[in-house]
Amino acid sequence: MPRPPRIDTLPDNVRDELNARLVNQGFGGYEALSAWLGEQGYQIGTKAVWTHGSKLKEKMEKSMGRARERMEIAKALRGASDDEKAALMEANEMIAMDKVMDLFDEWDGLEQVQRAKQLPTIVRAIADLNRSATGTAKWKAQFESKLSTLEAEATGAAPTTRKLDAETLRIVRQEVYGLV
Repeated sequence: MPRPPRIDTLPDNVRDELNARLVNQGFGGYEALSAWLGEQGYQIGTKAVWTHGSKLKEKMEKSMGRARERMEIAKALRGASDDEKAALMEANEMIAMDKVMDLFDEWDGLEQVQRAKQLPTIVRAIADLNRSATGTAKWKAQFESKLSTLEAEATGAAPTTRKLDAETLRIVRQEVYGLV
């Protein structure tokens, strides 16, 4: 198994300071950062610092892109119907589950200690996904039940003290629930 990059073996506080300096310097000044690491007692070359900086920059850009996407989704959901929101929640759950499965695929290249460190995060992610999926399923069942009750009342198939005519049901479906 190949040796991990030397930067990955740095103590957390040194690596965190290196990352902060990379961000503050706009992902530049790699020679100075290599010299700073040397002053801290770690001989790491400029190329290794550049490689680490490039990976960190890529992760940050990806994270910022995801944040922008989430903001756009939130804006779009303001005018969405409940049915559209439920579909989006289900799609998000599937995407999240795919990401968790990707983490399992990456485990092949990790040492046992690294796996043990990541296990609580993965278990928590799976538990959160399960709670989300359960909540979505419960909400969807309640929504469909309410809609079925309204439809049954409108057609006179269900015993009730109130009656909905077809026009009222159409208005409820379109304006209240956003269905066509």
